[in-house]
This record gives sequence, C-alpha cells and structure tokens, in this order.
Amino acid sequence: MPSSWLQNPFSSRQVVSWIFLLASLLLAIHGFQLLRIAGHPKDDIEETTQLVTTGAYRYVRHPLYCSLLVGGVGVFLKKPSFLALIIFLFLLGFAYWAVKTEEGENIAKFGEEYRTYMESTKMFIPHLI
Repeated sequence: MPSSWLQNPFSSRQVVSWIFLLASLLLAIHGFQLLRIAGHPKDDIEETTQLVTTGAYRYVRHPLYCSLLVGGVGVFLKKPSFLALIIFLFLLGFAYWAVKTEEGENIAKFGEEYRTYMESTKMFIPHLI
C-alpha cells in the first residue's frame, strides 16, 4: 500500500476515499452474490440463465462495473494528480466499452426482456447514467 494512502488518515479527503473504496468492495460482493443466486449460472457467473433484476441490479444494469468505477474514484482521492485523473478516465472508457459489448451479448441472450430492463435502469449510476 503506498504511503500516501495512510498520510493524514483522518483528513476529509482520506475518509471520503475510504468510504468509496469500502462501497466499491461491498457493491462487488453483492453483485457477485446476486449473479450466483438469482442468475442461476450454468458453470460460472458469466453464464447466467436468468436475467438478474433484483438488489443492486434493480437500480443499475452493471453494478460490478459501477463498483470498479467507485473504487477508481476512491483510489483517485487518495492522492489526486493529473496522471491519476488520466488513469481514471481510461478506466471509465474501458468500463463503457466493456458494458456496450456486454449489453449486445445480453440482448442476444435475453432479447426483449433485456431491452425492457435497459429502459427501466441506468448503466452505472441510478437516475443519472
């Protein structure tokens, strides 16, 4: 762990950063659990047989990618810099590309059910994006 992560640990920026990192971890765990339980996967969680629309999936279509972005904000806040911002923007671009690819696969797999789900939920952030 970089030493900057522990410098001035009770500053507001550090506290907010840890909140983002913890939220990222909890969202990832929750998302994976839902895929395992509600998705009825064949072998691994990427081969779900049911469209998951409960829990975090009720609010966003891609809570695992959302978790990645929330974690990225947490890391950025640890020691903000121009390079950290560029890395976060790259992460955002990668997540968007991966989501668009995955949504095409989901439309092919779940059809109209997924299209309807897309209309009622946002991609990453409830009520925004």
